Amino acid sequence: MSYPTRAAETVLDSLPINTPADLRFLEEIAWERGAEVRHTPFANAEARVTIYRDRGIITISSAVPSAHRKRFSIAHELGHFELHRYRKTLSVCLSEDINDDETKTAGKLLEQEANEFASALLMPERFFRPLCDVEEPSLNHIEELANTFDTSLTATALRYIRYAAEPVALVYTENQYIKWVQRSEELKARHLFIHAPRKLDNASRAFRRLSSQQPVLASAWFDEGKFDDSAEILEHSWQMPGYNAVLTLLYLDPEIFDEDDDEMIWP
Repeated sequence: MSYPTRAAETVLDSLPINTPADLRFLEEIAWERGAEVRHTPFANAEARVTIYRDRGIITISSAVPSAHRKRFSIAHELGHFELHRYRKTLSVCLSEDINDDETKTAGKLLEQEANEFASALLMPERFFRPLCDVEEPSLNHIEELANTFDTSLTATALRYIRYAAEPVALVYTENQYIKWVQRSEELKARHLFIHAPRKLDNASRAFRRLSSQQPVLASAWFDEGKFDDSAEILEHSWQMPGYNAVLTLLYLDPEIFDEDDDEMIWP
């Protein structure tokens, strides 16, 4: 377990947090840990934390439009307060520093640690992992998890990939270009790769802006790996019009067989 995740677990252990519903009282959690949350209009930053000894003031820009984003920003700044209070007395975080999609903030270790803390606090393994055990992975189930934990769909989907026992991948595309890919451990073990960045294959449902869950040729997604030319995977893509983006969940469903000889076409 990493240092930021251990710190988040320590916060949870210090308070009477027994269900995911208790995590909705995020500002009260920060208060109990010694940090007051304020919402103030300010420019050039999304959030900041000011620390004096064992007390802190977390300030969130009221210009942030998304409630989920505000929650993650609060958790991010609380991460600075818990992890870095003896290293710095002021942390000012720009939008690119606060990544609820868990992508790396290049060259900014402290920001990466605060992001990891926030994810572990808002979607704790103790509550989240048991809910990842489902018969058929889908974005519908991930949306249910997002509603349960009051987190964004993308952040929740990435947390799901971390704990999924199934061979699944999450792909984020913008303007028909794959920006990043995250694979479950089971999919990594099969040595199947999707390169990023690259243009979407026009055989994918994401390219055609189709949102339902349907089988597609594996070759429409995977650039490397051992599979039959006719091998299929389940693709579930959802449009994100506000970002001109698509979020895609790929699943190697073991029920998909070769139509000719009824044998598995995956190694």
